[in-house]
Amino acid sequence: MNILRTLREEAKKLHCTVCGADHAKSDIRVVAKLDPAWIVRVTCSSCRTEFKLLVVVQEQSAQMRPMPDERPRTRRRPPVTPDDVIDAHELLKGFSGDVTTLFKAPAASKRPAAKREARA
Repeated sequence: MNILRTLREEAKKLHCTVCGADHAKSDIRVVAKLDPAWIVRVTCSSCRTEFKLLVVVQEQSAQMRPMPDERPRTRRRPPVTPDDVIDAHELLKGFSGDVTTLFKAPAASKRPAAKREARA
């Protein structure tokens, strides 16, 4: 049995828990062989996230399962954009108070006046 061929076929059915892309084109490498299992490292072709799988072979079929110490992650929010960083900088530049006050303030009053006028 060619384990890599089998894993590539199974990978088409699985999706990255970070970006959602399927693993059809992901890099799959065998890290170790433990009878009757393999430890495999998968690198997502889209977001480059790496994770390890323990692949147990039973009766001519490979089953892919996350390693016990690695829980599948939920989908993440979109990455922070440069505009997000600029908005945060402008907000904090004019803010005086503690963190509790910052996060209790209504969203509309947190935005700097110049941004509120520009977006209105």
